[in-house]
Amino acid sequence: MSPVIEATVQAATLSAVSNLLAQSIKSYSESKPFVFDFTPVIHFAVFTILSTPPNFLWQLQLESWYPSQVPVEQKIEKENTVVKTKLSKSNTIKKFATDQLLGAPINTVLFLAFMGYMRGFTGDALKTYVSEEFWPLTSAGLKLWPAVSLMSFAAIPADKRVIFGSIIALGWNIFLGLTL
Repeated sequence: MSPVIEATVQAATLSAVSNLLAQSIKSYSESKPFVFDFTPVIHFAVFTILSTPPNFLWQLQLESWYPSQVPVEQKIEKENTVVKTKLSKSNTIKKFATDQLLGAPINTVLFLAFMGYMRGFTGDALKTYVSEEFWPLTSAGLKLWPAVSLMSFAAIPADKRVIFGSIIALGWNIFLGLTL
């Protein structure tokens, strides 16, 4: 299985599970019997299936622009010598800034547009929904995702960042399932 497909299957599974958990938590907190609503589970899973491949490729692109590991200057005496590397703090900061200033807002708008459309919003109503929900969701996300991104860029290989983010998103998606 290709890494993109593997990451997509894992992320979609975690997304569906998170929505199921959100429904369970909501039912428990409201002291109501649990009634499984399949619709939001499908919405979250479909969005994840659509968004994971471009996000996977985005992580690889960020890594190609700003490699996390850079060679340590050393004299290479033999061919095929393993070159020591170190974390590039400047590249990590550039990658973080690019992701937070470009990737995060685009993902937020696409998520809100998809979820709004799935709820029946179109045209001006959809634009209004996205514009009204963008800043509250972005504000909530700023309490979690910058730290996750920084940790990911500093310590997680690019091809594993989506699954790392998906594991963290398990909790985030429970929050979204309870609030949206």
